[in-house]
Amino acid sequence: MPGSIDFEARTATTVALLGRDYRGVNFELLCAEGDEVKAGAAVMRDARRPELKFTAPAAGRIARIERGARRKLVALRIEVDATVGCAHYQPPAGDDRDGLREFMLESGAWSCLRTRPFGNIPNPGAEPAAIFVTALDAEPMAPEPAPVIDASLDEFNAALSVLTKICSAPLYLCQAPGHAPELAQIDRLRRVAFRGGYEAGLPGVHINALCPIGFGGGEVWHLGYQDAIALGQLVLRGTPWLQRVISIGGNAVKNPRSLLVPAGAAIDQLLADELVDGPTQILAGSSIYGRPISRGQEFLAAGQRQITVLAGFEKGPETERTHAGVLIPSENLERLAPPGIYAVPLMRALQLGDAERARELGVLELVEEDVAPLSHACVSNNDYGRLLRRVLDRLEPGYR
Repeated sequence: MPGSIDFEARTATTVALLGRDYRGVNFELLCAEGDEVKAGAAVMRDARRPELKFTAPAAGRIARIERGARRKLVALRIEVDATVGCAHYQPPAGDDRDGLREFMLESGAWSCLRTRPFGNIPNPGAEPAAIFVTALDAEPMAPEPAPVIDASLDEFNAALSVLTKICSAPLYLCQAPGHAPELAQIDRLRRVAFRGGYEAGLPGVHINALCPIGFGGGEVWHLGYQDAIALGQLVLRGTPWLQRVISIGGNAVKNPRSLLVPAGAAIDQLLADELVDGPTQILAGSSIYGRPISRGQEFLAAGQRQITVLAGFEKGPETERTHAGVLIPSENLERLAPPGIYAVPLMRALQLGDAERARELGVLELVEEDVAPLSHACVSNNDYGRLLRRVLDRLEPGYR
């Protein structure tokens, strides 16, 4: 385990990998129900990019492989049994770009990278215009990154070093004002502080400010600070970091706080004995960016840092918004938009499915999380994350 991260630890008997966390991947299973798997061992790969592998977040037995429409993977569930053991990977001895990329692919670390535009896992041979590490979190009740990073400085430094060696692009470390962890001297590392409201921690905000993309045909990559720590753990020790720091909060949580939990843990197990009586709604994320989920049927998503539980809602599965109405402009909508984005024109373009107009308005720098506040605030009842993805899907084939 990296450093000595001082948070209350919780356990879970079931963990999972979720298909929806890895957009554009055609999963090919490397295991079957009933198989025992070591923590960190490859359990799936991308059929179109077989070098891209996905590893088990815990040791145990493959309990269930759940598929949905058109046989798409919904979840691969593992019953935890630590006695099965942990996979070990041999970190490369040198600084060779191809060797480091191969190590990240083989160990599953490559899958934590995401591109802008589109939010995909980068192609193994691609070259970014920049890489961003998000080391701040301004969302309501989010866990504080500073103590996690400070307790894992060796791993964090190792990850930053690797990220500068797998490409020739600048590496931006986006952090909160006043947090200045002691970092090694790393070429092409640029530290940038961001301040502001809850949007200050969004990768899209950092990209727009430091390396905007739009019509040039390039892409940038980003990852979160905990994924960086996990990469550093692999580089230094050859074994995966099997835990993550998350927060539980909201007015239905008895004791809001940060916890150290298994990666991919079953959410209902993490919330056992934590909630007040009465109907609730569980959100994957904060009250601003969170997505409603069904209690008892969901797991921590890749990169998820929060569980928010709100009182006074009837329990039930997530449903699509229907009967969308008319968009009514307001100053509030403009305040909720990411910096550099004109909210109302973009929302109209998304409603109309006008991909070219949306591109002119900066849609290539956005993914669903960036427009979540607009969905919550707009009286039209539109899900702008869903509308955004439809437009991005239209733009993607002709990009570059």
